[in-house]
Amino acid sequence: MKTIITSSVTLALITMILAGCNQQQDTTEQKTLVSESGVTLLNFVEQERGVEPYPTRLIVTEKFLRFDDGEGSADFVLLDRGKDVIYSVNSSEGTVMAVHMKEVEIQPPFELELSHEQLDDLKGAPDIEGIRPRHIVFSANSEQCYEVIAVQGLLPDVVIALQEFTDLLASDSKVTFNTLPADLQKPCDISMNTFAAGRHLAFGFPIQEWSANGSGRALVDYQLDFQPDAGLFTLPVDYQHFTVQEFREGKVISPK
Repeated sequence: MKTIITSSVTLALITMILAGCNQQQDTTEQKTLVSESGVTLLNFVEQERGVEPYPTRLIVTEKFLRFDDGEGSADFVLLDRGKDVIYSVNSSEGTVMAVHMKEVEIQPPFELELSHEQLDDLKGAPDIEGIRPRHIVFSANSEQCYEVIAVQGLLPDVVIALQEFTDLLASDSKVTFNTLPADLQKPCDISMNTFAAGRHLAFGFPIQEWSANGSGRALVDYQLDFQPDAGLFTLPVDYQHFTVQEFREGKVISPK
């Protein structure tokens, strides 16, 4: 399995995260690990195969989770945590697509044997908030699927929000799973996207994560008690609004 970042770069990454966070938070804030205002800002670098790395950010509040490309971004993904709905906003198309939590009971098409292994290759890594990062490899049916550098106890409010986001997407994946061709039902893919989505989050906040297909994400820094503009959590009223189910049924006509 090809990894995106070597262990030596991981150590440098952890040091960079520590430096960035120390500039934004005093010692008391660091010990709480949770944003007292209920708002946490996180900046990442995303990696995709064949694409130059690019920055993204995540904003988590008690009511919302928002992914976007940074300040001023008109395209974003918003999770309304109270309503269990994810909204995908596309400014170029002028659309807002809603994905609702589904209650669908399905079983994997074959037995999934899920396992994980902790690698002992971060002995020289500095602690983050007094916690030692761990490198964990996740497998399905003996096939390596996903790797994370995780910090147990770091940003637990963010971990909960990420699990909610992942669970909702997995529930929607179950709706169309039976239409997936058998040759595309790979153990790693169906476990990560549908039947065991987000299992890595049980091991703490992932400051770095990458998959076998070359995609990954690395935390650059984070800020507790972030003061966001309230407009970041509102949807454009003049856009075309529809559900993902309506889109699948061909009921949506592009406004542009």
